[in-house]
Amino acid sequence: MFQLTIRDDLSEAIDYTSPNVPIRAVLGTLSHFPNKAAVCHWHSELECIIVLEGEMHYFVNEQVYRLSQGMGIIVNTNRLHFGYGVDDRDCVFVVLLLHPSLLGGNAYIESHYINPLLYDADSDAILLSEGVAWHREALHLITTLFQVAEQQPPHYEFQVHIQFASLWLLLYEHTIARNGSQQRSSVPSSHLKDMIGYIQKHYQEKISLHDIALAGLMCRSKCCHLFKQTLHQTPFEYLLHYRIQKSLSLLADGNLTITAIAAACGFSGASYYTEVFRKIMGISPSAYRKRQSL
Repeated sequence: MFQLTIRDDLSEAIDYTSPNVPIRAVLGTLSHFPNKAAVCHWHSELECIIVLEGEMHYFVNEQVYRLSQGMGIIVNTNRLHFGYGVDDRDCVFVVLLLHPSLLGGNAYIESHYINPLLYDADSDAILLSEGVAWHREALHLITTLFQVAEQQPPHYEFQVHIQFASLWLLLYEHTIARNGSQQRSSVPSSHLKDMIGYIQKHYQEKISLHDIALAGLMCRSKCCHLFKQTLHQTPFEYLLHYRIQKSLSLLADGNLTITAIAAACGFSGASYYTEVFRKIMGISPSAYRKRQSL
């Protein structure tokens, strides 16, 4: 099952597909995530998504995009993002992560072509559709990169480098080369990172709204407003969803009792954990464990 591994600072720990180049290619399904929603996170890799079946919403730095079959999105590095379901429908999608270091090694190239796009405030995300010619080219390059990373044919490392450089040039030509680079600070996203990071670091403990708001240096009402405005969840709802996600691997492992898992994930007892789990996942923890063992 495709799962995210999140560090204490909210960044995702990437398990690369290749031992030789920083690329990850994986097939994702929203129904594998609690409530058909991934955890909000960020990483230093460029993320490319292509929807193969169904639909999904994609949150990037306070902006929500809707992706249907055949569409894609490119998420710039170090941006808060996550995907979640449309209504109760499932979604199957391609995930491709590429570290910009694949393009580096030359100071001029980095300063003139790489960094301007990395730090461009207007390039948090680029929505791709088949109706636009250069979007189709980008989707084709992403698909090719995914296949090369999965199959790893002879000399695939160099193929990855060439295809990624072609994709980056395409993005550069249709963003920075046309509009210039606009840099601005994102204070709300910074505060949100701090508060979510606090939740993910202390989810096993008893956490109050005051604790979460304090981590973001704001009052409780502003904290709630920011969570609802950006993630469409209250801080407490986010905490519960994160605790449930952390419990999934423990259930699949099979070594701990339900009571022990509830305690390890910050729940006050097994009955409350079971109640929340059933509400979010649609089945009981025991049924989920049994299904994973098949």
